[in-house]
Amino acid sequence: MLREKKLEKLLIRLKNETDILGEIYDLMRDDIYRYIYSIVKSKEMAQDLTHDTFIQIYKNIHLYKENGHPKAWIITISRNITYMSFRKHNREQVVDYEIDAVDEGMKDIHDKMMIRVLLDKLSVEEREIIILHVEEGLTFKEISEIMEMKLTTVLNKYHRSLKKLKKSLEE
Repeated sequence: MLREKKLEKLLIRLKNETDILGEIYDLMRDDIYRYIYSIVKSKEMAQDLTHDTFIQIYKNIHLYKENGHPKAWIITISRNITYMSFRKHNREQVVDYEIDAVDEGMKDIHDKMMIRVLLDKLSVEEREIIILHVEEGLTFKEISEIMEMKLTTVLNKYHRSLKKLKKSLEE
């Protein structure tokens, strides 16, 4: 929560103080990179899109509303940039989440393989909802705004995904 408040204050200050962007970058770089990498599966492309995200944050800071959801606002920008990049390069929109996006602290390769197999059983939307909620810590309301879905749809997909994962584990 403190991190979210700090981010909020930095975004508000960025409207008048351009040198604040570096602090926002330091605070959010890893989260944005991990999120984008989980979609594109390319280190170089994730780095480029992370950089592009911060350029867009700077260019669009005037659109940020105080007392909003700063992390959700930034994730939305990174998501839009990532998907625009797919369209721009006429790439197939294949989203395959990296295991490390779920839990970077995991050391056991067997666990990582199991999570990959489990995530592969989910649809693209279901995986994205799981990653945004579990890894990025976003609320379901924030996810519904980012993914432009009704809150009830996000909740249903999340709970269905958990049931799928549980059923797969029991098999």
